[in-house]
Amino acid sequence: MKTPFTLRPILMLFLLCMNGSVTAQKDTLSILHISDLHVIFNPYAYIPEMMDYRAKKQYHLGEIHLRSFLETVPARTSGDMVVATGDLVDFFESKTVDRTTIDIQPAAFSRLLEDYEMPILLTLGNHDIFTFDWDDKLDYKLLHNQNHAGRARSLWIKNVSCFNNGTYYSKTVRAGQTRYRLIFLDDSFYQFSKEDRTRAIPYIDKPQLYWLKDQLNASENDIEIIFMHIPFGTKNEKYKNNELYTLIAQNPSCKLIVGGHHHKNIIKKIPAGTHDQIIQVQTDALVKNPENWRLIRLTENNILVSETGKTENELIIDIK
Repeated sequence: MKTPFTLRPILMLFLLCMNGSVTAQKDTLSILHISDLHVIFNPYAYIPEMMDYRAKKQYHLGEIHLRSFLETVPARTSGDMVVATGDLVDFFESKTVDRTTIDIQPAAFSRLLEDYEMPILLTLGNHDIFTFDWDDKLDYKLLHNQNHAGRARSLWIKNVSCFNNGTYYSKTVRAGQTRYRLIFLDDSFYQFSKEDRTRAIPYIDKPQLYWLKDQLNASENDIEIIFMHIPFGTKNEKYKNNELYTLIAQNPSCKLIVGGHHHKNIIKKIPAGTHDQIIQVQTDALVKNPENWRLIRLTENNILVSETGKTENELIIDIK
């Protein structure tokens, strides 16, 4: 049985799916941000030693924590929608006990979402395109690669409605007289070889980079917020040659980047040429605690970002 919510979120989801935009019914739109869910469906099908190793990181609790969050926090905080920025599952495919490979995780995640009527928008993380294997002969026994990223993305597109048009997309919402463009990037690939001089993380490919440029230039009146899994790092020299950073830094209407990946609560101010700084917010992993969430409230004049697990503001961004 689906967990009930009010008509307003259901109507918002319908409008988001139909035309990529929605007008908020009041002057504040509340987004609940979560990241790094690491859900593992049907763990008993996989290599027991591998599942025991993941359980040491509490990843066997991923589904329990996600359901606990969805069944309590949106109602408690009056959230309008949920955004989960990647590592939705721990792997998209893995070797099983009989040494076959199964890729059930994206479809199973989609079925979980069907149990809830709250609008939930997603980005992919590096784990969402991982293939897992296990080798007892090695010191580090867990093997993972992103060699089947294309097939992984095709499964997410096939199974999850927010990815119907691809694994990167945008939605527009309105709070009062201010229109926000919510941009969802796919920066899930990061497994470059050490010899690859083009490596720049976070990474998006050229088609997505050109699409993002069009999105950032789509309107002179939009305020943009970017959701992506892998954030910019702590060392400035590592991202100043990054094409994604360069593009975002050239657009002062982009006020906020929201991500995860590091399993930490971090707020960082990134230097940017034309508008001094970009604010980047990371939220700790939901797999560790179902109270690892932030409430991001969009208003006509400000973006309000809460402390983790609380509704009190930790950050206020003036957009005027």
